Amino acid sequence: MARDNLHLTLAFLGDLSAERVADARAAADGLAAGSFELRLDRLGYWKHNRILWAGGESAPLTALATALAERLRARSFRLDERPFAAHVTLLRDARCPALPALAEALAWPVAEFVLARSPEPGKVGAYEIVGRWPLGE
Repeated sequence: MARDNLHLTLAFLGDLSAERVADARAAADGLAAGSFELRLDRLGYWKHNRILWAGGESAPLTALATALAERLRARSFRLDERPFAAHVTLLRDARCPALPALAEALAWPVAEFVLARSPEPGKVGAYEIVGRWPLGE
């Protein structure tokens, strides 16, 4: 993954019309949460879609994802029903017969969250940020 494309998804919304982007932005507006540090302390591999990822547990992150999901569902967004699982995709189309070791945990300061649009399918490029919300101190 290119550095500019590293991200952690709080809620996957899919392809949205301009109207639904506005609804998503409105759902995020006023969401109160403090900044925190996410500790990525393990690697994982999903064999079915060949993704190598880093993950970690964080109560503030889970609370942020839960609050955002509630606000989005209140605006009729359909979200994945599986429990939130914090992970950052590191490599797509990975082939990992054995999981590599993580030399040390990575500290990721979280001071904001964004609404991002993925590059068009088949195109290489960075995510387009269409909304940005700072987290409090």
